[in-house]
Amino acid sequence: MRFFTKKTSALVATASIMAMVGTATFTGPAGAAATPQASSTTLPLSNDKPGWTIGINAIGKVLASLDGGTGWQAQPYSSTTAFQGVVRAAATTSQAPPVFTWWSGQQLVPLVKAGALANMTSLVKVWEAKYGLNPDVENAYEVNGQYYGAPLYTSDWVMYYNKKDFAKYGLGGAPMTWAQLMSDAATLKAHGIAPFDYYVDDWAGFIWFEQFLLSENPTAYHQLVLGQISYTSAPVVKAMEAWKQVADLGYFGTAQDIDTALSTPISFAKGTTAMLLIGSWQEGTLIKAGMVPGKDFGAFIVPPINPAVGWQAIFETGPVVVSAHNANEQAALNSVNTFMEPSVQVKWDTLESFVSAETSVKTTDVTAISVNNEIAAEHVHLWNRYWEATPPQIAVPVASDLSKFILNPDLPLMPFLTTLQDVATSYWSTAK
Repeated sequence: MRFFTKKTSALVATASIMAMVGTATFTGPAGAAATPQASSTTLPLSNDKPGWTIGINAIGKVLASLDGGTGWQAQPYSSTTAFQGVVRAAATTSQAPPVFTWWSGQQLVPLVKAGALANMTSLVKVWEAKYGLNPDVENAYEVNGQYYGAPLYTSDWVMYYNKKDFAKYGLGGAPMTWAQLMSDAATLKAHGIAPFDYYVDDWAGFIWFEQFLLSENPTAYHQLVLGQISYTSAPVVKAMEAWKQVADLGYFGTAQDIDTALSTPISFAKGTTAMLLIGSWQEGTLIKAGMVPGKDFGAFIVPPINPAVGWQAIFETGPVVVSAHNANEQAALNSVNTFMEPSVQVKWDTLESFVSAETSVKTTDVTAISVNNEIAAEHVHLWNRYWEATPPQIAVPVASDLSKFILNPDLPLMPFLTTLQDVATSYWSTAK
């Protein structure tokens, strides 16, 4: 497993969690049946990943079956926004979930600053020494020299493609230039196939935004997430114009709610949509939909729009974290420590088609191997995802607003970008 994180000097978020969300009691997903209370062997693992429920419950049983083990039982939310709001509000109280999923980088900082998370630094050093945990992955969970999470997953953001569609219309394999990608898209559209799946939601708006900006100007991407350039600056405008051009060509399918579309990827599985830009964590769901990796689908890194900047791609790594305020803190830490054992990691990777961040755990996934080879051959530079790379006070509202552009790419561009910059200015003016 190779990984590279770009350390930055971004100023961390200073607003408290309670100020961001208000107050609430952690009662479980709205409208859901009562969640089983923590027992001596099982803890609820709160998350916004309902598609992983079977896998989480299965690995939870593995954890519980081991000597003195503490298991997990999935407590999923169907909405990322609802999940974040409830967890943030309860995080510094005894009602905080004992174990929950979160995000890396700037998304992690407010929870750490509020004292909401258990410190895992001593465990991390053991995982690195004993299991070969990649320190670059773990750095995504580092705040002020301390570590606050264990990698639940690590993913490259890739373009999955339907091999049957590509073969049917004579497109061959993965495109190696932007021009070839656009040519393939034109061929697919001419045959009534939507070239690219397209998503909207409170968070999904940033997916193509970060891709176009990275493909045009990775330096500008780095500067933007740190507040060093404006959303109205020339590089951002150029990336938005490139995005609009592809939209105007009709290469995006009808925008769908991302949570629904990803949990049941019908259009991609049936071949009515040929390509899907998403984290490699989605592969398990594609397999569950009946698709076979290497036969029915493949994956590639999106080639740069501007060849002069070289190949760029997004990575994502999401932690499982432990509450510092729940009465089950020690049992939760023990469960995470067991989860990181290589024999357990092998089972988890098999359940969800993931690639472990530990070098002692080898992958046999043909898609992951292919992508890893491409990253090495093209010297692809990996960047932390927008959602984690910029403070959540910016990422959340801007991502939501970018969905408006997806639904209406003809809206006046500069007023729209000014609205995004107003959000950024409001945050950075107080954080600096």
